Amino acid sequence: MRFRHQQDREQLPELEITPMLNVMLVVLAFFVAVAANLAEEGASLLVRLPRGSETAEVQPTEVPLDESEEPEFLQVVLHPEGKLSVNDRPVEKAQLLQQLPSYLQQSPQRYVYLRVSGNVPYQSAIDILSSLKEVGGDRVSLLIGAGAMP
Repeated sequence: MRFRHQQDREQLPELEITPMLNVMLVVLAFFVAVAANLAEEGASLLVRLPRGSETAEVQPTEVPLDESEEPEFLQVVLHPEGKLSVNDRPVEKAQLLQQLPSYLQQSPQRYVYLRVSGNVPYQSAIDILSSLKEVGGDRVSLLIGAGAMP
């Protein structure tokens, strides 16, 4: 007595790949069309960013950089004991926050980098970065990595 299952094992299953190829061609055509539209010269991309319950249209603008002015970077270091230093000189947080606006107002090419040195609790780094961003806005960044300043 021979079971039917043994006969089925000898046959190779047939796979239909035509539907998969159709899907892949449609996906390829979609990406080619999107890439062609994005590659047009002078095209701008409209982005809608959510702000609470409303959205705002943002278009990229080209800001001409004054070639005579190179960017200047102020390096603020947060040490493990919670102390701050600016360009290797110790400074108090209140003093730094008081002097930072005048430093940034002198030139639009001035930026502030916060570097965390050693084992500093995340919350301490977040608090200092938040305080600096309240004063300096988008010209304040967190420097990540062991490399030197840009």
